[in-house]
Amino acid sequence: MNKPTTLLECMVELQKMFPEEQLAKLADMTEDEMGMTHHGLGQWIRNNWDLWKGGPLADHMKSLGFTHPDDMSHSIIKEFWNRLNKRNSELEKDAAHYAEYWAKKENQ
Repeated sequence: MNKPTTLLECMVELQKMFPEEQLAKLADMTEDEMGMTHHGLGQWIRNNWDLWKGGPLADHMKSLGFTHPDDMSHSIIKEFWNRLNKRNSELEKDAAHYAEYWAKKENQ
């Protein structure tokens, strides 16, 4: 497995990681259920794709407006889930949401 350096490469690597039956299960999840993968798949992404250490993928996600590795991994998973379900990307909306969240945290 290659370490992805862009969101598109993440989508390719995630597609390769899972057998068809697992992809179908992921696609069948509700959005809330998909969010519950944060501690399993999300942790794997953060640790194995160097979101905590920094590097090309973290830099790419920062260029899209994300600052925190947890937000990055969640948004990668959500983007993958949206694509599995042929839904529109919500990446820009998510980046704006997290930027607002962190701005409020800094001002507290």
